[in-house]
Amino acid sequence: MKLRPVILITLIIVLPLAALTWAILRIAENEQVVVQQRFRELMEDRLQDVNVNVVAFVEDLERSLSRITAIDDFELESLRQTNRSEPRLLQLFVLNPEGQLSYPDPAGDLNTNERQFLVQAAKMFTGKDLKETVIRSEQEAVDQLGNAVSSVAPTMQSKADSEPLGRSQAALQYRSSPGLDQQSQAPVQKQLVEEAYRAAPVQNLEAFEESSGWFVWYWDRGLNLIYWQRRPSGHIVGCALERARWMADLVAQLPETVASDPGSERSIETRVRLVNSAAAPVYQWGNFEPPDDAKPLCEVPLAVPLASWRLQCFVPVAQLTAGTGRSVHLSLFASLAAVAAALGVISFFFVREYARDMKEASQQVSFVNQVSHELKTPLTNIRMYAELLERDLDGVSSAEAEKPKQRLEIILSEGQRLTRLIGNVLTFARQQRKTLQLQPREVRPDQLIERIMDRFRPAFVDQQIETTFDGNADSAMQIDPDFLEQILGNLISNVEKYAASGGSLNVRSSVESGVLTLDICDAGPGIPPAKRGAVFEPFARVTNDVSYAAGTGIGLSIARELARLHGGDVLLMDSDSGCWFRATIKACSI
Repeated sequence: MKLRPVILITLIIVLPLAALTWAILRIAENEQVVVQQRFRELMEDRLQDVNVNVVAFVEDLERSLSRITAIDDFELESLRQTNRSEPRLLQLFVLNPEGQLSYPDPAGDLNTNERQFLVQAAKMFTGKDLKETVIRSEQEAVDQLGNAVSSVAPTMQSKADSEPLGRSQAALQYRSSPGLDQQSQAPVQKQLVEEAYRAAPVQNLEAFEESSGWFVWYWDRGLNLIYWQRRPSGHIVGCALERARWMADLVAQLPETVASDPGSERSIETRVRLVNSAAAPVYQWGNFEPPDDAKPLCEVPLAVPLASWRLQCFVPVAQLTAGTGRSVHLSLFASLAAVAAALGVISFFFVREYARDMKEASQQVSFVNQVSHELKTPLTNIRMYAELLERDLDGVSSAEAEKPKQRLEIILSEGQRLTRLIGNVLTFARQQRKTLQLQPREVRPDQLIERIMDRFRPAFVDQQIETTFDGNADSAMQIDPDFLEQILGNLISNVEKYAASGGSLNVRSSVESGVLTLDICDAGPGIPPAKRGAVFEPFARVTNDVSYAAGTGIGLSIARELARLHGGDVLLMDSDSGCWFRATIKACSI
């Protein structure tokens, strides 16, 4: 079997299988995506359930704080008593109707907790980072103390222990002296607090426009919650919550770190994390340990006031999608097997029919080849005796021999045409069998070309085609005269059959560097541009119209094949009108 049918059959089998495989694999991928999407929705629902608990916790806390901050008596001791009696509170604070901080009073007598609160919340109330200022002031006090200690130490210690104290040792001694802290540290903070809150321009006052609500602020370890409400008197009573306490209460509302029933999560391991605004884990539960670079399957933000915190769910995706697409893969293999079997059966019948057709075609070609061989001998005899008869008529008077000669010319012309047809058929058969062989010998191309053109001349005279020959290849060359005769004969025969309306044929020969070039030009209708690329294909015809000139369509194909066997080629050149074929034949070396 030839290569082209093999490739065609392979494509017929492979392409549908590849397309089917691609389609089913895409279905399997989509199934995995659907499974992930469904599980994501399920876990989002579970995270929302957790979020509902957080909302309930916040609402309970809000109700409790609403009762605590429902204060209309702003007497100092009463406020301090309320603050001390509620462990969830970090510090109560009161803003007067003008928005100034009236408790803790920055200019008043502050206890330690109140002063530390004002230091921490200074940026929230005043926009100033008072904590940094306090640290710098304390550091300066430590430096002064260190210098004082180092100047006194040599008089109090032995020589071996009289090395000056370093800055860290002095700071340690300073911080380990409570009495000194009370005497020197508190006044420093008090002075700084008074200066920072002196103008009392409370910042973020617009956040307290509603009747009550939550306020979120960041200091120390992160997010801090502040609840406030506006009283009928216009005062705003707020409270900052103890962060560790409300976080512990919040965590108590969340599931246990390790689930009591490992099989309750559809036998798929999960890990749920509560992360803060910096994406740092605050609390987590579940029996799955995700890798460090794992991305959550889904996440849900918590309700206000913890909207910057999120619940994230991690699952092992491989475990989640394990088993999914199994039915698709089974369908894939079953479908591939069925389609492959069907295509195999189709290919078998195709190959069998193709082989049968090829065998019949080979038998037909063989039959035509044998018939052509059988026709050559009687055709040669017919031509020989016709030529003898023509020679005999040369001795008869012209009046009596005129009509017989005309009839003999027709017999000889048709005999030559039949000879060319038989020659083409036999050449094509040898070409198919790869038995064409070059048999060069020394010839003068122009003489051979003249002889070939003479054979066509009577037919051209009948069709009123003017022929011209511009010979420039009269030197002897080693070429196969039969090949040259068949190449030129086929090209000139096409002019006789297809370009007779042009009324002219010009043949030009030349030799350069051992290559014989023949240009055959006519003034006929030419070849349409769409057909130019196929004129050298076997059995190609310009048109299938039955009224078009008769021809087998193998002449140009044989001419090109013979020229190529001779180291040359036959080309269809561009021309303004008619056709211009150029044949090149390379001389053989002796």
